[in-house]
Amino acid sequence: MAYFGKVFTVESEENFEDFIKSMGIPEEKTKNIREYKPKQKVEKDGDNYIFTVYANSGEKVYKCKSGEEFDNTFRDLPVKITITADGNKFTQVIKFEIGLTITIKKEYSDDRLVEEITHNLWDGVARKTYKVE
Repeated sequence: MAYFGKVFTVESEENFEDFIKSMGIPEEKTKNIREYKPKQKVEKDGDNYIFTVYANSGEKVYKCKSGEEFDNTFRDLPVKITITADGNKFTQVIKFEIGLTITIKKEYSDDRLVEEITHNLWDGVARKTYKVE
């Protein structure tokens, strides 16, 4: 797949502000979320997928097999993550112990990545579009 190993950077966002507001996070804590514009890449190693996220706070690497749940943290909260691959489409489900579930659907092309972001307490859809760096 031509997108493997390429670094994608945020180009635009749609409805992301409403997504943040819908989670009921106090206003003073939302600034970092609004400004969060990580770069990311995906690679494949045998049956494993390796997702690397580059943010101001550092680099985070997830290594997983499609469809297998793994433990991790999200903003210092314990979560269970499942990433399912289907060709150039990946669905990432992040389950929090507090009952919140965030779903991120990623669709890659040679020079673009489009993410659709939802959660179980909101009827809307936020989108982030990335371009190859």
